[in-house]
Amino acid sequence: MRIRGHHLLCIINFKGRGYSEEFIENMSLIKRKLEEKEKFLLVIGGDDICSKCPYYKENCQREFKRGETEEKDRKILEFLGLKEKKEYFYKNVEGIIFEKMKRKDFENFCKNCSWYYLCSKISPFL
Repeated sequence: MRIRGHHLLCIINFKGRGYSEEFIENMSLIKRKLEEKEKFLLVIGGDDICSKCPYYKENCQREFKRGETEEKDRKILEFLGLKEKKEYFYKNVEGIIFEKMKRKDFENFCKNCSWYYLCSKISPFL
């Protein structure tokens, strides 16, 4: 399974809502597998979550400028001290996220996301 950098935060905040039924089912399955200790490959760019997003066609169609989502992935990996193209167990990464992520970091990384309003009400980083 491949997971991109910024989706590490999305998985924590996911509560069964999304862009489409297909997207929600896929995200639910991925989150369940990760919580069951399945390893994942950390990537920058499209991943297994993007594969069912109606706005993903070779790249994210919701970007204001080309490459901004990949840049967010890179910044989150750097912030967390994680490496691209390396396999991880999600629970280990989740521990790093909870250790390092504070409200200001969540706001900085997520404020321009269309899901920010919902996540800002339920996020454990607040």
